[in-house]
Amino acid sequence: MTRLLALTVCVLALTAVAAEEKAEKAEFAKYTGTWKGVTIIQDGKELPKAEAEAVKLVVAGEKYTFKLGDVEVEGTHKVDPTKKPKQIEAVRTKGPNKGEKMLGIYELTEDTYKVCFAAPGKDRPTEFKSEAGSGLRLMTFKREKP
Repeated sequence: MTRLLALTVCVLALTAVAAEEKAEKAEFAKYTGTWKGVTIIQDGKELPKAEAEAVKLVVAGEKYTFKLGDVEVEGTHKVDPTKKPKQIEAVRTKGPNKGEKMLGIYELTEDTYKVCFAAPGKDRPTEFKSEAGSGLRLMTFKREKP
């Protein structure tokens, strides 16, 4: 009986993992593309509109490139669209904070991507806001049409 229970638990765990992986792949398919900045708020301070609109994010599955002025960042990310709010974890492979994990939350529609990231090593934000001294960066992007 104990073996049957253990086997059942293993099967249920594997089924849950497979469902999460399927949801992540579907989310990456929606997320892949080129995104242009609309607004960026860091520590409660909004970047000037022209600077925010110059930001570019290119997503190709699990990989991304982020360009803000002269700073170019590359990295990988994981998403969990089953959480409320949806969760994202990014690790930079090039640029400032290389190798450090950043935790965030996001909303994704066909044309809009909104994300709120904590600084590396800080706890994941729980809502979409960036107040003075919070260390949070709230960014909104619009999908560029091909």
